[in-house]
Amino acid sequence: MAQVELRYTELATPSEFDGIRTQIAKELSIPKKAVKKIVKEFRDRQHIPSWWEVQTYKGSSEELEKIKALYEPFLPVPPVGVHKQLAEQLNFKPGEVYQAIKTIRQEMNLPQYNDPVLHEEELALIREAREQQKAEAAASESPDQSTEEQTPIEAAASVVVEQATVSTAPFAENSSERAE
Repeated sequence: MAQVELRYTELATPSEFDGIRTQIAKELSIPKKAVKKIVKEFRDRQHIPSWWEVQTYKGSSEELEKIKALYEPFLPVPPVGVHKQLAEQLNFKPGEVYQAIKTIRQEMNLPQYNDPVLHEEELALIREAREQQKAEAAASESPDQSTEEQTPIEAAASVVVEQATVSTAPFAENSSERAE
């Protein structure tokens, strides 16, 4: 833990950067998940903001106004991931829209984030959808698939194998008859 904190302090001087946790994980041969946790706890103790939190919106004021016009109808409690929706609508990068929303919320004297309690139902639905996707992915990787669950390629391959078996069976019988 001390190694991670020391290396983080060295690399984050003068400021933290994107990829710092990955670099530390590789250098120290520690799982990135563990590095993230250690760095987060260290930053919390030291009251150091992450590089993402100190990012500012770098787009034009015209783009900011477009984002604001689309964002305001979602207030007071916009849905989770609204930045992705708006980015898709405007053909902007989600990260840019996220930073713009942060700026918009600051200008409106709103907290940077909504209280997660306000999104409990929505977050539960998101978790359910993710779990269902994982279950479906696991089921599709299962070797005990019936023909109905096979992909078109797998179904075609099984038909080819069946045809090969059918077409070689008479040949095998004939060849054994000839041998007698």
